[in-house]
Amino acid sequence: MKNKIAIIILIVVVIAGVAVIGFYFNKQNKQPTGFIENTTLPNQTKTNKQTNNEQSQNKLVTNDFEINLPTGWQKTTPPVGTSVMAVKADEQFKDPAAQKINFRSYFAVSYDTTQGKNLSEYIQTVKNQLQQTIPGVVFAQEHDTTINGKVARAFEADLNQRGVNFKMLMVAIKGSGDDVWVISFSTLQSIWAEYQKTFSDIAGNFKLKLKN
Repeated sequence: MKNKIAIIILIVVVIAGVAVIGFYFNKQNKQPTGFIENTTLPNQTKTNKQTNNEQSQNKLVTNDFEINLPTGWQKTTPPVGTSVMAVKADEQFKDPAAQKINFRSYFAVSYDTTQGKNLSEYIQTVKNQLQQTIPGVVFAQEHDTTINGKVARAFEADLNQRGVNFKMLMVAIKGSGDDVWVISFSTLQSIWAEYQKTFSDIAGNFKLKLKN
C-alpha cells in the first residue's frame, strides 16, 4: 500500500505580497467550508505584549474546527494543502534579511492522515522529511500534550532559510480514526519569546467539531 502520510516541504511562498514560510501537505488537504471570521469570544484573556493589553479575540471557524485569531493577526489566502493561514499584520523587523523577503510571523492549519501510525511515529516522519529538505534544522522540546480532550504532540525547530534564522512550533492533534490536524507556527528566533505564549494559547484553544 502506498504510504499516504503527507510529505512536508518547507518553502517560501508569496501570498498577496507577503512572504511567509508555509507547509504543503500532499493529497490530504481538507478545504475549509463554512468559514467565519471576526467572531468575538465571550471570554477575553491576556496573551503578551504583542496584543497591547487589548484581547478582543476573534476566531476562525470551518466545518471541521475552530481556532483563535488574536488581535493584530489577519487571515490570508492559504497555500494549496493548507486549510487556514493567518499572519501578524503590520509587523516590523530590524533584521535586514527578514525585511528583504517581507517576512511576517504566521500560523497555519493543515489536515493529514497518520496511516495507522501513532503520533510519535507520525511526528518522526515529519521530522525526517524536514531534515531532508532543510539541512541543519535543529529539533527541541518534543512532548505529548492534550488539547480540548484530544491527544497531541508538539515540537520546536530552529532553521535558517534565505539568511534568516527562524523558530518554528508544530503541534499535531489527533482527530477521529487516522485524522490528524497540524498547526504550524513560525517567527524569527530573535523575537520567539514575544510570541511563545501567543502560539501556545492559539494551539491550546484549537477545537475539533464533533462528527455525527
